[in-house]
Amino acid sequence: MKLFKRFSYTGKVNKTLGRKQQFMAQKISRRYCSSAIILFALQSVVASMGALDLVIPDFPSLIPFEYGRAIHLALAVLWPLIGTMGMVYFFITAELNREIYSPRLVRWQYWMVMFFCSSILGTLALRIGYGREYLEGLPIFYVGISLTLALASYNLIRTLLMDKKNITPAAATMTVGVIFLLLLLLPNTITFSNPITDEATKFWVVHLWEEMAFELTSAGFIATYYIVSGLAPRKQIEKWLYLEATLAVIGGLYGTGHHYYWIGFPAFWLVLGSLVSLVEVIPVGMLVHMTYRGLKSTKIRSNREKLTLWLLLSSVFHHITGASLLGLFITVPWINLYTHGTYITSGHAHLALFGSLGFAVLAGCYFVLSQGSEPNLKGYRGGVLAVILLNCGLITMGSALLIAGSIQTYLWRIIGMDFMEVHSILKPYLIIRVLGGAMFALGDLLLSWHIYKTWQTTRSYK
Repeated sequence: MKLFKRFSYTGKVNKTLGRKQQFMAQKISRRYCSSAIILFALQSVVASMGALDLVIPDFPSLIPFEYGRAIHLALAVLWPLIGTMGMVYFFITAELNREIYSPRLVRWQYWMVMFFCSSILGTLALRIGYGREYLEGLPIFYVGISLTLALASYNLIRTLLMDKKNITPAAATMTVGVIFLLLLLLPNTITFSNPITDEATKFWVVHLWEEMAFELTSAGFIATYYIVSGLAPRKQIEKWLYLEATLAVIGGLYGTGHHYYWIGFPAFWLVLGSLVSLVEVIPVGMLVHMTYRGLKSTKIRSNREKLTLWLLLSSVFHHITGASLLGLFITVPWINLYTHGTYITSGHAHLALFGSLGFAVLAGCYFVLSQGSEPNLKGYRGGVLAVILLNCGLITMGSALLIAGSIQTYLWRIIGMDFMEVHSILKPYLIIRVLGGAMFALGDLLLSWHIYKTWQTTRSYK
């Protein structure tokens, strides 16, 4: 059995985390990761029903389309948040090779975040919402989630301060990422009468959570994984980590400016946001190069590490194509003037949000829940098949939405045809989107089942 190997901050192999050496925070982190996988499976089912409802308006459903869409968008934010918390606790304790400051606080935080997330989803299912896209739950529940993030930030900071000399860049980066999750969510717990202020703060979650806070937490996990799997030496991956962290903060803060112009900000934000967005692809390109060099010099023999790499490479692919290149293209002012608010935006959102974030969180959750096990060949092939279905489904959905959006832009925005007439022309592409969503949901459920079976075999891991 190949156990989880940890490298110390000096770059040498320190010790193997065996059964008696697992920390309490790592045990609790499995709860976060397993809950995230369940919500991930739920999201694809809800999304498939919503896509079908868009094609068949009279499709019977207990929840109206607008609230179903709100649940889908809420899940798109909440399950990566819960999974990220589990990943951070697991990999920070592994990086520092010591227990978290307060494991009891980690356990309390889990029940708190699950309560508030369930409250958001439950009230939306009961048709009780706030009407704010991506943040359509009642504000009081986001106050609760902010409280859990405050507890996590406190716990992680105290953990780092316990031994200042041995703080690793990966541990520090993940901690800063969690702190940014808190700081960017806090303003969204307040009601603003000014619509420009309201929209601007909303993008701090919709855009900056993904482009900055989650980038930092995922980067820390990726750095740890590359060292563990031998794909890159610690010194090399930490140089990449410094650059990634710097560009994530700068690129995230200023790159969000391409959203600001359309809600009433000065014109220079549009130019600044578009230019800064160019640099965000640099660390991703460097990661591809390191992966290529690492695979040439190192043969990964563990099926567990191979499947994790499949998920990470999926994230890198969609990050470059769907998030960076496509995102940059549609933010060009002369293009965005016509495409803004069309299915092109939806296609970009699907590819970018799940590509740059979803796959990375899935990789981390799988790695955490599979600790102490090694998939056999049949299980590994089933996992790879699930990843392929996820990718094919995502590409099919994204492509159908992009084609539909291009036609929609030309017929509606340029020629001036009636909106509903254009919508009826787009139905074939929306049906393709449904098929892509079904393929994605199949891969989702297959991967979730694989992870569940893995979790079952490692439940007694101590």
